[in-house]
Amino acid sequence: MTDIDFYFDFISPYSYLAATRIPAFEQQHHASFKWLPVNLPRLINNSGNTPPTQIYNKARYSLRDLKRWARFLNVPFTMIKPGSFDSRPAMRIAGALSGNDRADFCQAVFDSIWSGDINPLQQDWLAQVMREKNLPDAWLSLDSEEFELNTQQALKAGAFGAPTFFLHGQGRPEMFFGLDHMDFLARACAIHTTTGKAET
Repeated sequence: MTDIDFYFDFISPYSYLAATRIPAFEQQHHASFKWLPVNLPRLINNSGNTPPTQIYNKARYSLRDLKRWARFLNVPFTMIKPGSFDSRPAMRIAGALSGNDRADFCQAVFDSIWSGDINPLQQDWLAQVMREKNLPDAWLSLDSEEFELNTQQALKAGAFGAPTFFLHGQGRPEMFFGLDHMDFLARACAIHTTTGKAET
């Protein structure tokens, strides 16, 4: 089994699209993803990166690109105005969960808000996610600052945005940034499975 760190923030539409690929990816490549929530605005700022929304042409392109990817992956997608909702309450819950519970919760949040089923601008949007996805209401009271520690960890490892993946093998983990690099990640997994080492 190949171990992969997956750094994400619920405010990231590309992280949502990447998350839709994870279940099949795990099956096809005998991989196990570790879901690691981060504070994306802080990661971008502290790494010296610039948000796409601050570059007009890039913002226009990104919207077209996101729609194209959603059609390609055959998944629902509704654009949410950047910076219009606070993902931190959901990130705190994610950080307090572990294993399959964390993965299930994260998939539920991503699916609910980026498909357009739940409006994250509504005050009770997280409670709505819990009801719609049949998740335990008790999770709403969970709290963790792990996502802030993950942000520092991701920055130290070289991350500058989300989604970011780190493939673990022998030696230093190999970083892959972006939805469009998941195919390179798959190739590296195949090499890792054959040799026991990450691609260099």
